[in-house]
Amino acid sequence: MAKETVLQRDFFYYGAEDRMKTEKVLSERDIIESVKKGNKEVYQSIVKFYMKRAYYIALGFVHNHQDALDVSQKAFIKAFRKIKNFDSNKSFFPWFYRLLRNICIDHLKSHRYTSEIPLEAVQVLERANEDREMKEAIWKGIEKLEFDQREVIILYYFQQFSYKEIAEFTGKPLGTVMSCLYYSKKKLKGIIVKYLGLE
Repeated sequence: MAKETVLQRDFFYYGAEDRMKTEKVLSERDIIESVKKGNKEVYQSIVKFYMKRAYYIALGFVHNHQDALDVSQKAFIKAFRKIKNFDSNKSFFPWFYRLLRNICIDHLKSHRYTSEIPLEAVQVLERANEDREMKEAIWKGIEKLEFDQREVIILYYFQQFSYKEIAEFTGKPLGTVMSCLYYSKKKLKGIIVKYLGLE
């Protein structure tokens, strides 16, 4: 059974008849079970908890602020519609991530997008005051990576997920994730060096 995530402390009504108002720390599992029983309102707790992370992952894939908002919103809507099929004993995010990933892939296939990502939106360098040209080079390099390569870079470096978590999200063996990240980083470095004229 997955470790339960406490999403928030809040007040909820547990029945229209008695209007009993009870303060309770709700776990992710509690909320999902409540949503499955028809309590649509508490799903907002899930959305609020994960929306920032979903947005930034989508932004890394689609490189456009508005598209990232649209894609992440679609993923939450799709997750809500499929929530009854979700095993509440498992962690929500790996399941949700696969929905988000597939929507990003569909979006990239059907849209010719313009890269409008604000360079300050996601910190991709260790020092916040790094040269703007280097940030631009990193984003240009990420755009040129294959989707699977871009994916491991985003999840590992931008979102700080572990190898094990990335393997769970993507359904790939741990060794494959580690190998993919190694070669993706190597390829990205080569693109950046070329872009900056440092060959």
